[in-house]
Order: sequence, then C-alpha cells, then structure tokens
Amino acid sequence: MTPSPYSPTNNKKRKLSIIPSSNNLAISVESIMNTNNNYNNIINEPFIDDIIFEILHFLDSLFIIQVCMKISKQWRQISIQIPLSLSLNKHSEQDSLERIKYIANSECLKNLTSLRLYRNHFGDEDIKYITNSKYLKNLTCLDLSDNKIGDEGIKYISNSEYLKNLTSLGLNYSYFGDEGVKYISNSEYLKNLTSLDLSENGIECVKYIANSECLKKLTFLDLSDNQIGNEGVKYIANSECLNNLTSLRLCSNNIGIEGIKYIANHECLKNWTLLDLSENEIGDEGVKYIANSKYSQNLTSLDLRRDNIESTGANYIANSKYLKNLTSLNLNGNRILNEGVKYIAESEHLKGLRVLDLSFNRIDNRGIQYIANGSLKNLTSLKLRDNEIDYEGLIAENVYLKNIVYLDS
Repeated sequence: MTPSPYSPTNNKKRKLSIIPSSNNLAISVESIMNTNNNYNNIINEPFIDDIIFEILHFLDSLFIIQVCMKISKQWRQISIQIPLSLSLNKHSEQDSLERIKYIANSECLKNLTSLRLYRNHFGDEDIKYITNSKYLKNLTCLDLSDNKIGDEGIKYISNSEYLKNLTSLGLNYSYFGDEGVKYISNSEYLKNLTSLDLSENGIECVKYIANSECLKKLTFLDLSDNQIGNEGVKYIANSECLNNLTSLRLCSNNIGIEGIKYIANHECLKNWTLLDLSENEIGDEGVKYIANSKYSQNLTSLDLRRDNIESTGANYIANSKYLKNLTSLNLNGNRILNEGVKYIAESEHLKGLRVLDLSFNRIDNRGIQYIANGSLKNLTSLKLRDNEIDYEGLIAENVYLKNIVYLDS
C-alpha cells in the first residue's frame, strides 16, 4: 500500500523520532554543564528573548525538551512557546504506557502540535490519557495507527473537547469497525479534520462518512484495505458532504466495474488530484471508464497497481486526452508487456509524467528502448523492478534517460 500522505508537515516544527526514557527526560542542568562548559556562558550572559526564540527554531524537539527547557526559567518559558512534533513508535507495552502518561501530564508539552504513537499496544483505556489531557489541546496532527483501539477508544477520541483543533487523524490498522466510523462521522469536535486515514480496519459501511456534516472539510481520505465494495463507492460518488475531497485512496476494497462506473460518471472526480484504485482487479474495462471520463482531467496521480491491466488498458491511458495532467502513474504488478510500454512511452498526452512505476510487467530490453526513445523526457523517477531487463537494457536507461534521479531496476 502506498504510504499514505495524511499528516501535513510544518517547517517550523521539530520532529522527535524517539521519546527518551523518563530518566533521560530528567537530565539535570548540572550534568549538561559538565559535558559542555559553554552552557556557563549561556546562563551567565543570557540572551534576550527574541534571540532565544530564533535559536530554538533551529533545534529539534528532543534537544529542546532535554536541554533548553532546563537551562533557566527564561529558556523554559520561551521553549514552551515553540511548536513541537513528537514521535513514539514501536515500544513495549509497559514503556509505551509510561511515555503516554508523561506526555499527557506534561505542562511543558502544552504547545505540542504533532503526536505520532504508531504501534504502541495502546488499548481503549490508554487512549483516555490523551483525550482527557488539557495540555494536548493544541494538537493538530494525531497518529494512533497500529494500536489496539476499538469502538470504545474511538468514542473517547470523538468526544474529546481537547482534540477539537485536530486537522489530521491517523487510525489505520486498529480494532474498530463501523460503529467507530459512526462516532467519528458524528463528532462535533472533529469538524476541523482535513485528513483522515481509516485504512486496514475491515470497514464495510462508509455511508456515515459520505453523509457526515462534520467531515465537510476533508481533503484527504484513505479507506484502503477495507471492505467497502461497489456500494461504498456509490456513497462516496453521490456524497454532497465530500465536495472538498482532493485525494482518495481505495486500494484493495473489492471494487469492480460497477464501482468504477460510479466514480467515472460523477462530478466528484473532477475535484480529485490523487486517486488510488490499486488491487481491485478492475482490468482494462475499468481503466477505459477512467480514461474516457471528462471528470478525470484534474488527476495528477493515478495508482493502478495489481489491477489486472494488460496492454489494452495501457493504450486507453496513453490515448486519453483527459489524463494529460498526470505527473505520477503506477502500473506495478500488471501485464502491460512491451506493447503497453510502447503506448505509454510514445503518448502525446503523458509528456508531463515525472514518476512512473512499471515493475512486475514482463518487460524486456525492447520495452526499455521504447522508454528511452519516447516522449517521457520529464521522468525523474522510474521503477522497473522484477522485469526481464539485462545489462544491455540498463545501459540504454543510463544513456538516454538523463533526467532520472531515481532508478529502481
């Protein structure tokens, strides 16, 4: 599954990849001074507030928490004003619980804006530490993916007044189902969400999301690896509440031709710039509907991995005047063969492509020559893994495709 883009970045936030143990967080000023005598100068000759503020913008969250907040009262007060971004991933159950308690009860983290707690064994009751924390009310991004959060945990999140500033929420690979989706969809506190990741949860009913008055601000929605089927696609296509949606991921959802028709024939598609329909076995016929839809003209990224597409489907894409704005095309794991490569490489409509994935497509050296001599001069990333290309083919790539900065073969 393509990594989802649900969590926005901020250049002014410092990212912390691993939260230290509680002992390390209690590092004293004396121990810091023993390892670096320059701190004496900082304390004896303090900077004005504005200078400290500017310095802090160049430091990461870990250093600010461990060091800057402990230098002096002045440094602490200014450090608390800095937006922080913390990430706590893949820890043991006991360690994770201690860390979440520290985060939830720490006044010095009251300006925390981004918190990632991926794979930490958190259950429904553990989530209460976050949802009940008055110090986390400035959070805009929360990632709780790959934990043990059920419908009850989702209820706590949805009913938390302290999470009303969230714009991005990641809950993929959790333990909740349609009841949890209902809580999210009806939440008065999650109205500011623009990005929502609910992938890998076995969800069947998406009508709650499609009809939600509370999720109208969504621009990114990831429902990959669920069970929404054609009926779920119909709800999305007919939704009057998802008009701001620009990116939709529906990878591996048992979507067939009927579902593709709903998408291709509805105006909702005209707002989308990213569409992921991978692993749905839509075949050449499904590709034809997308390629011939006048509503697909704003798409810049199209993911059709493992969709049982052959050279005919590649031809539909290559000849589509509506797909001329594509900059990224993923056809990994299909059977387009050299013939399909030729269609794409010589297309007058795909000249804007910068990223192309043709891995696992039974392509040989001849296919590489088509790419090298074709119209795809703007390519910067080309993936050709697990094809039938030998050393001679690789030479062709190196000689002709001079703009490529990433080549995976």
